[in-house]
Amino acid sequence: MNVIIRKLKAQHFDFSKWAMVCSLLMVLIINFHYNIWDQEGRVIGHDTRSYYAYLPATFIYHDLSLEFLKNGGGDKLGKGFWGTKSPTGHTVIITSYGMSLLYSPFFFAAHLIAINSGHPPNGYSKPYLYGLLFSCFFYLALGVLFLRRFLLRYFSKTIVGITILITVLSTNMLWYATFEATMSHVYSFALISLFIFLLDKWIDVPTIKITIGIGLLLGIISLVRPTNLSIVILILLWKVTSLNDLALRFTFILKKWYLVLIMLIMFFIIWIPQFLYWKFISGNYIFYSYPESMGFFFSNPQLYNTMLSWRKGLLIYTPIMVFFIIGIAMLYKNKREFFWPVLVYFIVNWYVISSWWDWWYGGGLSMRPFIDYYGVYSIGMAAFLTWTLNTGKIKKITLLSLIIVFSTLGVWNFKKYYGGSIHWAYMTKEAYLDSFWRQYPLPEFYQKIRKPDYKLAKKGIYKYEDETQEINSN
Repeated sequence: MNVIIRKLKAQHFDFSKWAMVCSLLMVLIINFHYNIWDQEGRVIGHDTRSYYAYLPATFIYHDLSLEFLKNGGGDKLGKGFWGTKSPTGHTVIITSYGMSLLYSPFFFAAHLIAINSGHPPNGYSKPYLYGLLFSCFFYLALGVLFLRRFLLRYFSKTIVGITILITVLSTNMLWYATFEATMSHVYSFALISLFIFLLDKWIDVPTIKITIGIGLLLGIISLVRPTNLSIVILILLWKVTSLNDLALRFTFILKKWYLVLIMLIMFFIIWIPQFLYWKFISGNYIFYSYPESMGFFFSNPQLYNTMLSWRKGLLIYTPIMVFFIIGIAMLYKNKREFFWPVLVYFIVNWYVISSWWDWWYGGGLSMRPFIDYYGVYSIGMAAFLTWTLNTGKIKKITLLSLIIVFSTLGVWNFKKYYGGSIHWAYMTKEAYLDSFWRQYPLPEFYQKIRKPDYKLAKKGIYKYEDETQEINSN
């Protein structure tokens, strides 16, 4: 083991580059092996139908009021598309346009190919599926590239390489880079990884150019997932190690008020199309487009469930994340400038994620909203790996063995989820244990899963449907 580590540390061998290439290559291999673009509903399905709808509605049907959905046109935005009704009676796309903005270069290229290749230029034929799938790979590569560049400022090439391999291949990110690639999570991971790269440089040298970049990123990040605006916490806390540092940061922001103003202007520019769309569709510049029954219960956060529930717990189905979290504590001693920002950012996002009415976030592998923040949390993983490789021999072997085991479990859960022995939303302890060694479920597996009561969940009450039925029958 020590011989391998010494070789990896050799200056002529950049393990971080090798790890980046290998992780991206593995994603490509999975995509091509399973021909994901040929699987019904894989590329444009679930939430992606809403994220993507702005593009065909605007540039193919030229009608953001979605009137073309009437009179037999219900499938023109993909099977299963649904929206809410505005006060003006129009159908509203429930998500903001951030993902469409990120998809757009690939959509336009695909549209041009469709027009000139005989494929239906309707936004949903093969060229568009290829384009959207490639868009995820592009943003994944972008995120990994800038995450690597940031981490190399503070950790060795070996540590950075292992961190990248674990982040991409051993967490639930792998599923959302392949089988559900067009969901928002990998895109958010990329944007936030780029954000911390720029923020780290901005704190040291706050140039106008970087300020503009940060402002634009804040706008796009929040447009993709509005709750991810929590990223502003990092502007206040980045490299802050004490209350005195915090006071100095506020002083810095006051002195550099014009930079803050530039950020706000860039942020507002990115949001202008969304405000105009809401005004057009609802009569108001600010409009809550989700159904009223879907919201947050901040007084009843499911903190335990999001981490350890058998239904979807992060540490159950993405066990390697335990080392990301432990590593945050290790930052206090070894990289204190990142301890408070990463810790506070983790706690805030954990609380917000746990407060959503559907805390398990519908269908998905593990707790998918956490993927957005893996770039920030990887600082903790890098700190943990640094400590592990520098500790005593027995501890080192034990911890590295656990990392390998937990990483393997993450990959196994990926295969099980594809095979169906991890249910997308109804898992229980009995179902998990019954199918632990199986990629494909036995018939009795379906007797062990339990469906949550969605109607009660919209009231912040969390029970299973069969529990509700028993109560009603009594």
